[in-house]
Amino acid sequence: MSKLKIAVVGATGFIGRHVVTELLKYDVDIVATYYSSKSKLISPSKVHWLNFDIGKSSDNIFSELGKPDVLIHLTWSGLPNYNSPHHYETELPNQYDFLRKMILGGLKSVVIAGTCFEYGMQSGPLSADMETEPNNSYGFAKDVLRKQLEYLQLKYEFKITWARLFYMYGEGQSEASLLPQ
Repeated sequence: MSKLKIAVVGATGFIGRHVVTELLKYDVDIVATYYSSKSKLISPSKVHWLNFDIGKSSDNIFSELGKPDVLIHLTWSGLPNYNSPHHYETELPNQYDFLRKMILGGLKSVVIAGTCFEYGMQSGPLSADMETEPNNSYGFAKDVLRKQLEYLQLKYEFKITWARLFYMYGEGQSEASLLPQ
């Protein structure tokens, strides 16, 4: 039986670096992407690294990423400006186009980093099945992306794991963060 192949898009980002480090503890094949030539690549001998621009993904991107069993999708540009129209004018179409091409290519499972901003301004306990009410461009674009993918599931068989992240912090976060480590 062959090893599980996992592709990590956004692997050199704050969360991606931690995900790749954790995956290295398991007997899996890892394909990871980076955008900037200045990115520090983790375990270059154990990870297959590809330079990748999500806005320029080819129709064969599923094959180019090694036909992964699972895609862990952690990339999104334009942050931390949460109110920029960039999120729905540029980023949303690029993200959907990439994910649609992966699914059409044969991807069967995708894990995507969502955001707590999909809920809008809330107080008190939240649950995953709450209605979304985003009130900034970033939350709106992420919410629309999730809905687009759910609609795509009506035609294509694939699994989505949508992980809404809340105020991540820790080693490797941006120095520009409100509370850098």
